[in-house]
Amino acid sequence: MEIIIKKDLIKEALEYAQLSKSFTSDTHDFHEGGLNAKQRKMFEGKLGEKGVKQFFIANNINFKEDESSHKDADEYDFIIFGTSQKYFVDIKTRTQKFHIRTLEMVKQLKRKKIDIYISVKLTNQKNDYKIKIIGWCTKQDILKINRIENNGYLDNYVMFDNELRNINDLKSFF
Repeated sequence: MEIIIKKDLIKEALEYAQLSKSFTSDTHDFHEGGLNAKQRKMFEGKLGEKGVKQFFIANNINFKEDESSHKDADEYDFIIFGTSQKYFVDIKTRTQKFHIRTLEMVKQLKRKKIDIYISVKLTNQKNDYKIKIIGWCTKQDILKINRIENNGYLDNYVMFDNELRNINDLKSFF
């Protein structure tokens, strides 16, 4: 499923990235360094979130977007309100052809209260950004597979695309 990200949401993502670049953690910085790289990576991640927000709206999924300050690390990207409980959601945005897995740092999975991970691929053609939703999984799915890899930047749980659930099954999960 592909979603073209609306211009106003692209603007929101860019403004957030510009504000937060000086506060972004170095924990994830296994890519090139510097403030410009931090701003770009934050922008790309936020665009992934904005695309998923559009998916939630289009599919009448009851959610709340993270409202934490640009100075603080967020604890989640969204809260989805199901029929009997709420679910904390984290969006995983891929930007390169060699990004072929969904990764979550072991220490993050243990520390954060995330219930659901949604994996997306971001593309850009002439500043027309779009995402392809690859799939989703639960924290329990990750722990059940329990595959940990370290490719030079900390231990990460790894989910392959064929292990992710179809995004069309997300709403029925609630």
